[in-house]
Amino acid sequence: MKQSRFVLVTDRGGHLHNALMLLDQVSKSPDAFVTTYGPDIDSLTQGEIPVYSVPHLFHWFGKLRILNPFYVVWHFWRAFRLAWKLRPEKVVSLGASNVVPFCFWAKLLGAKIYHVECMNQVKNPSITARMLYPICQEIYVQWSELLPKLGPKAKYVGWVL
Repeated sequence: MKQSRFVLVTDRGGHLHNALMLLDQVSKSPDAFVTTYGPDIDSLTQGEIPVYSVPHLFHWFGKLRILNPFYVVWHFWRAFRLAWKLRPEKVVSLGASNVVPFCFWAKLLGAKIYHVECMNQVKNPSITARMLYPICQEIYVQWSELLPKLGPKAKYVGWVL
């Protein structure tokens, strides 16, 4: 398979919706989507852009979220295989913890990583942003109050979404 120039990695649901809005705003299409599986990604699979899924890292018991060690192993293996297969040059991340392993594998394979922080993060960066900061080229925040909390890689260019 040829190298993918641009891969968008995101969680399903609201993060996926925001990612699609961002792509529409910048009139850009990724070479591939990597996301967690769910019913809302079925519409993506009908398009021309390949869609790959990674398993969730957590299992939900009602409102209780538990890290599932079997899902973690499966997720890391799947993320590695996708990063190896796609070999992206650039990865744009919009999402929660499920995007982190793919980003780390892609970085190890030479990709440049960009993260768009969630609109809900006003005063403190998300765990995802803190985990991805060391490997990111840039992190785009949507509130200027986050700039001093993240450091020189953080960029505020107004609301992205």
